[in-house]
Order: sequence, then structure tokens, then C-alpha cells
Amino acid sequence: MRKSIWITVGLVLVLCGVSPAIELTPKGNVPSQDVIRTEKTSAYVPGEILIQYRAAAKAAAKAEVRAAFGLVAKRKITGISTLLFKLPPDLDVETAVARLKDDPRVAYAEPNYYARPERIPNDPAFSAQWGLNNAGQTIAGTAGRPDADIDAPEAWDLTVGNEAIVIAVIDTGVDIFHPDLRPNLWVNEGELGGYARLEDWQPNGVDDDGNGYVDDVAGWDFFYNSNDPKDESQQFGGHGTHVAGIAAARGNNGAGVTGVSWLARIMPLAAMDYGTGTLPISAVAAALGYAEAMGAHVINLSLGLYQDSQTLHNAINAVHRAVIVCAAGNDGSDNDVRPHYPSSYASPNLIAVAATTQFDRLASFSNFGLSSVDVAAPGSRIYSTFSRFVDSSGYKYLGGTSMAAPMVSGLAALMRAGNGTLTPAQVVSLIKGSVDPLPALSGRIATGGRINALRALNAAGLGGDDDGGGGGGCFIRTVETVH
Repeated sequence: MRKSIWITVGLVLVLCGVSPAIELTPKGNVPSQDVIRTEKTSAYVPGEILIQYRAAAKAAAKAEVRAAFGLVAKRKITGISTLLFKLPPDLDVETAVARLKDDPRVAYAEPNYYARPERIPNDPAFSAQWGLNNAGQTIAGTAGRPDADIDAPEAWDLTVGNEAIVIAVIDTGVDIFHPDLRPNLWVNEGELGGYARLEDWQPNGVDDDGNGYVDDVAGWDFFYNSNDPKDESQQFGGHGTHVAGIAAARGNNGAGVTGVSWLARIMPLAAMDYGTGTLPISAVAAALGYAEAMGAHVINLSLGLYQDSQTLHNAINAVHRAVIVCAAGNDGSDNDVRPHYPSSYASPNLIAVAATTQFDRLASFSNFGLSSVDVAAPGSRIYSTFSRFVDSSGYKYLGGTSMAAPMVSGLAALMRAGNGTLTPAQVVSLIKGSVDPLPALSGRIATGGRINALRALNAAGLGGDDDGGGGGGCFIRTVETVH
């Protein structure tokens, strides 16, 4: 079955909601969802290699390299002068990398590594967004610790966000017409072609805004090279929709959940291979370039790998406009000893996030690192939106540093909405400098603390001097009464 975004009456009934008549281009070469696949153990995409030529290499020299190795170009990674090539059947990846690394015309060559969504299984029977407001409610038969949260309601007294702020979610995709996400969906107005609304739009096969992507009206899928970023893999999907909801599900709309930012726009950038459930670095790097070019203010990367990819590193370094928020990983390991990427890359606009529980403890699955992990955020038993293509209810509990990262992304969006003069590096610095110190995090992560949204906004110049360190159970406003 090819992945298609034709919206039919049957689909409307299955998804329990009204879907518009928008038509996006089907994704090509999508494997059947009815086929059960075994998990791939390879660390990289077989038969593919990433190459960056030296700056001095002439066109003829590059052509000689391609001819000598039988390389077939597949994609150029915009912004970092790196190309993805297909290898001939008789040349394996490791041999090609070894030989090309010694070629004087090549700056670097590496496999097209797989990144994987940072998530662990969890119990779907829990019912509260304790990470935003923990009043000691009972979860799994045990009462949590009051104020073991990010003080979101107090922060919302200062700002609930701004529609001008864009959060790029590089992940499995996003259920773009989910009723809790559609109001905050980023729309590329340069591709609307005269239509007033996304729901009325039809493709014209033209790159209207000249950005190199045809009909990218609501994001892009960088693995399938399609303008269809929907999160609909029945075997591997849902992760990106869950992440998007944590960061920026529409708040105060009388339905479902609220994101940390009520109003920030969600830019869906899919990068998953449905056949393996992984996110090839070539697709992730291309998505980073798109997010930078299209003006994203925050980029969420709830994914990771333990191979140090020069392509990924270059793509991270090429991002200057956005705060980059990275999950620290879910193996309970020390990233100082075994680096996890991209969270372990050193960049002033990048922040690495561990996960805490409703008791303000480091989650057992969460990676840590006194030098390499910056802050922690709630990431265990988190309730959020979920792809209706996978679960018709549209909501689910998940846990992982994947869930902690978008807490920070939502906070970064609030800060950039409240103070538009802040640079990405300043946002990162202020978040790190305004955490709630926790004994459980001391000596485990760099700041020794879990994020506090109120204190971060105060540090950004919003509100008064209240540090948010009170009892935490009494709030001036609630989600229902803020307008």
C-alpha cells in the first residue's frame, strides 16, 4: 500500500473527526503496513554513503570520484555541501568509507547512520499532565510529589505564547489535522497559491516560494521526498504527534491536552523510514536545513544515536536562528562516557535534556552526564496527542527523554514569544540558569536541575521577581480560566 493523503469518507469515520478535502502528493515506495518486519540491527542504511568533497576539488575531480566508485547521487543536503550517494551492489559501506577517507579529493565520507526516536514503552492508564502542574495527584496508585513540575500555570500568567513563533518537529511526522494540533499547524503561506486556507488548497506542482520544495504547504517528508509529513506508520508512528502536542497542543480550547506553549506554530518535518522505524541522518540533516531556511525559532530533536556523524554535526552547526532541543537518550547511561548525538554536540544554541519522574527524580531510563547533559524536564508517563492513524483515540501516555525535550521546546517558544530580542544562545543560557536544583540531579547533569518555566520567563524579562519556589499547589489561574 502506498502512503497517500487522500482524505476519504471512510477515513473521516475511522479518525472520529472532520478532515478537509486537501490533497497532498502520495509518498513513494512506502512498504505495506500489513507486513510484519523484524527490527533492523544495522547502524546505518545499507548501500548508501554520505560524502563532502574538499573545497578545492574541481568538478572534474568530483566526477572522477563518482566514476571510480560507481556512485549514484541521491540527494544534496542543503546548506552543508554534503551529498548522499547510492553504492554499487558490489561495494559495501565500510569498504567504501575506508577507501574514500584516504582520497585527497574528499573532506569526509561516512555511513548514512540511523537515528532512532527516543521513547520507551509506558502504561496508558494514567490521566494527568503532571509535568505541567503536579499537585500530588495519584499516578499508578502512588501520589506524586507536589510541585514536581515546571510551574506551567504560573508561567502562563505571564504569556501563553505567540502565533508568530514556530517549533520545527523533526520526527516521525505529525497528524496535521489532529483537532488539538491543527489550530497551531504551521502553514507555508508562500505555497498556498492564492487559497485563503489550507483546507481549501490544492497542489499546483509549482515551487511557488522558490525554496526548492514543490507544494510544501505544511512541511515536508525528507525520507520519502514528499510534501506529506503525516505521522501515519501503523507500526512505528505516533511519536512525532506526541512530541508536537507536548510542546504546542492548542491550549484553552476545551478539548484534549495543552502544550507548554498554547499558540506556537508546529512545523512538521518527517524523517522516518517506515520499513525500519529509524530516521536516517541524511533525512534529519536535510530537515534541519529546511527548518533553518524557513525561519523556525525552535527545533525539537527527540531522536538520537551513538555514532558521531559529521553530516549531522555540520547540519547542527549550520543552524543559527533556532534553539535546538535534543533528547539525551533512554539507556540510563552516562553521555560523558559514551556520547549520544546530537545531544552531546557542543553548540551555544543547543540544549540537551534528561527526563524526570513525578517525584522529581531522574527517570531510571534517562541518560545523564555532568558535562554533556544540560537540564532535566518531566518525561515519565506523559499524556499527549497521538496519531489517529495509529490509535483512533488521538491521545496516549508515553515516556522517555523524547517527552522531556518538547517540554523545553515549548518553554523556549514561550521565552521567544515574550522577549523577541533574545538570541537562541541567550534562551539556552537563561533556561539553564533558571532551573529548580534537585538533589537527585546533583552531580548527574550540568545544572543539577529541572526546568522551571516561571523562573525562566522571569529571567527573560517577563513578570516580577517571584522565583517560583513556593509550595506549588496554589495557582492564580488554571487552563480553563485563562483567556
